This record gives sequence, C-alpha cells and structure tokens, in this order.
Amino acid sequence: MTRRRTTEGGRTTAPRRPRRASLALALAAGLLVVTASLMLPASAGTKEQLDQAKRDLARIQGELAAATADWQAAERDLELTRHEVQLTKAAIDRLELSVERIERRLERRAVLAFQSGPGSTIDLLLSSESFADFSARLEFLGSMSQADSDLIVERDVAQEELQRERADLLGLEARQEEEASKLESARGRIVDALARIDARVDQLTEKYRSQLAAQKELQVLGQSPDPNSPIQVCPVAGPNSFVDSFGWPRVGHTHQGIDLIAPAGTPVVAAHPGTVSRSSSSSGGIQANVRAPSGTYTFYAHLSGYSSASGSVGAGTVIGYVGSTGNAGSTNHLHFEYHPGGGAAINPFSMLVAVC
Repeated sequence: MTRRRTTEGGRTTAPRRPRRASLALALAAGLLVVTASLMLPASAGTKEQLDQAKRDLARIQGELAAATADWQAAERDLELTRHEVQLTKAAIDRLELSVERIERRLERRAVLAFQSGPGSTIDLLLSSESFADFSARLEFLGSMSQADSDLIVERDVAQEELQRERADLLGLEARQEEEASKLESARGRIVDALARIDARVDQLTEKYRSQLAAQKELQVLGQSPDPNSPIQVCPVAGPNSFVDSFGWPRVGHTHQGIDLIAPAGTPVVAAHPGTVSRSSSSSGGIQANVRAPSGTYTFYAHLSGYSSASGSVGAGTVIGYVGSTGNAGSTNHLHFEYHPGGGAAINPFSMLVAVC
C-alpha cells in the first residue's frame, strides 16, 4: 500500500494511508464462495469474470481512497483559510478605525492652529513673566508640535499596515476560491466513485442472481465481530473510504476522530457491544454513542437518521445511517471517535484498518 506524506506550511504531517471497507470487494469473491456452497460449479468463464469484477472494484476503491485524502486535505485547508480571512478582515476594520480617529485628531489640531494664528503663539511667548516661564512655554509649544508629528507618523504607519492587510486579503480570497474548487472537485470524484461501485455491484447482483436461485435474495456475508479487538466491526456496513486525519488542525481545536466517506443512507453499526444513546449538536448533527460496561464508548456523528435499535446492542447492530447533518458540509460521511475508559479520544485509525 502506498504511503503518502504531505507538507503543510513548511511542516510535514504523518503518512496517511487510504483505507476502505471490503464489502464491495467481498461481493465479487463472496459470489464465487456461495456458488461453490450451493454446489453450482463455476465455469472458467465465470471465474474470469469474477476476477475481473474484483479488479474493477479494487481500482475504483483506489480512486475513492485518493479522492477521500484530497477531500480531507481540502476541508482542512479551506477551514483554516476562512479563519485567516476573518482575522484579516477584523484587522482591516481595526486599522481603518484607527486611521479615521487619527485623522480626526489632526483635523482638530489644524483648526486650532488656524484659529490661534502665528500672532497668538508670539503673544504667548512675549507675555512670559520670567525666563523660566518663557522656557516652559517654549517647551510646551515644542511638545505640541512634536505631538502633531507623532500623530502624522502614527497615521502613516497605520495606513501602510492597512494597505498590506488589504493586499493579504486579496491573496487569501484567491486562495480560498482555489481551495473551494479543489474541495468540490474531490467531492465530485467521491460521488462518481461511489456511484460506479454501486453500479458494478448491481451488475454483479443481476448477472449472478441465477446462480443463487436456491436463495430468495442475494446476501453478502456480514461482518464477523472480533471479540479480541476494542473495535470489533467496521462502523460503516458498506463501501467506504477513510484516511488517518486524527489530530489534523481545525480552527480552535484538532480533529478528534476519523471520517469515513460512504453513500448517504449506508447503515452505521455499533463497533462493539454496549448501550446506545442518542444526542444532537450544531457541529455533529444527529449523533449516537455506544458505551460499554467498562466506560469505553464510541461516538458517531453526522447521521441522517436513527434505526429502531435502542438500549443494549451487540457489535454490528445497525444504530443509524450515514448522512451529512451538522457541519459535515455536502459530503456524506461518518465522523467516528473512540474513547477508551470514557476518557479523551485516541486515534482509532489502526483499529479501523483491521476491521474495515
């Protein structure tokens, strides 16, 4: 498997390994197994077609994994750039207000100077009662002149900084537009790859349904829970794709889970036995938790809805369906977190790789 390493602003991130569920690939292999179990001998042509289907699905899954990595990176970059745009606009507002205030002060000083006139300044000095008084008044007039000069310098510096901030804003807005375009491109590739996977599976289903006449409907063997693993089954029961995005920067926090891309409505299942509960938030949308007796729990966000499951559930029980609620954007995916002992989230990527 190819390892990818990206550089962000001069710093290097950890290698990211695209990964996806094997159910679509299992269909092609599973059909051959089921055919054998039904004592329907597969011809050489059938095996060749199945092998080709497996290659097709593997190729599409590879494209999906690459698109998923690009989507995650574009999501991150766009969010951070939007934050920079907000900060730059705030800085521009502050500088514009500062320049406006300085210019008002300079205008008032100019009006006073005009009203006083040069004669008033001379009269002020000549009316001194002593040399010490004269020196004090002269120093005062000098400080007034220096204050005016300082205000002019302060205004010029603020105007220069304002000009730089405006130039930075133009660059950030151009970068934001480019990153938004990359994000939409990645989303389009994800949708296309998932559609082709679905279409290929439908073709296989139709093509080989006759070989499964002994069954009332085609069934793909479900996931077999691994009781020795904290995450016993893949939380998405269908074709999906994900990369190791745990800890990636977000505005004000870091990413505390893994995002599994999948078609809308794909079943979301309990990754381990426990008690399921429901919640919602502006960020996670429709959410669920599955808590084990030990306190360990898994968190599922951006669901499109819930199943009828409630209370105690086993590993693999459908608890909801993939969606894009909350702040998920327009890309359907499951945000998945793992909290051992009920504490802080840890990176579940390696555990997901083992079961998805």
